[in-house]
Amino acid sequence: MKDMIPIMRAFFMWTLCLCLYGSIYGRIGENRSKLESRLLKSSGIILREDDLTEGRQTGMPYLDYEEFFPKPYEIRLYFKSSNGSRPKLDELASSRLTQAFDRRSPPKRPLKSIDSSERKLEGWELHVLYIKGVSVLEVYKKTTEITKQELKFLLGLQTANSFWTESSKDELPDGKYSALGFDLVRVDGYLRAKKLNSRALMIFRSQTDEFFHHSKIKEQTELAPESIKGF
Repeated sequence: MKDMIPIMRAFFMWTLCLCLYGSIYGRIGENRSKLESRLLKSSGIILREDDLTEGRQTGMPYLDYEEFFPKPYEIRLYFKSSNGSRPKLDELASSRLTQAFDRRSPPKRPLKSIDSSERKLEGWELHVLYIKGVSVLEVYKKTTEITKQELKFLLGLQTANSFWTESSKDELPDGKYSALGFDLVRVDGYLRAKKLNSRALMIFRSQTDEFFHHSKIKEQTELAPESIKGF
């Protein structure tokens, strides 16, 4: 029985950590009200202004397939600071935050040598694609590199009764396709994940990914005759 105590303690701490992280992140398949309720309780905010959202969507892979999104759909962006404080709009709109997301961070200096006005806002940006009010794709974008531990937690939140394994579109069986590409797949086939870079992870439904593929192929097939007309 004594030998089981460390194991039980470790399991308890893992469960506790998942519960705490559960207040920050979303779940594929959740409705918008449930996701936002949890996020807002953790001092997260919704980015509503166009000038705050448009720039942050630049280069996002999901936008390549926006014309195929089933209706009604909605893309929403959120922000959650690392220290649990509620972000201010002027901090989100500052050039320092843009630099934190889009460029390499400058060499670190001791905190005591940095004036409070210089400190950039650090945290997580969350992009969610809702189809008929339900999350089908989520991008977790951090102001700094995502650690191995954070990646483990993110995937753990989306594990359900399955588990994740490394894979790619080249390993898909016949009859299965991918438009977005992926690095990880949930073994039950429900979810796929792709590391966009060292600071961003995209998780999405396999069914949504395949729908994008078939929609793109259908469009290309329909446009081909007009494209080569006259040759």
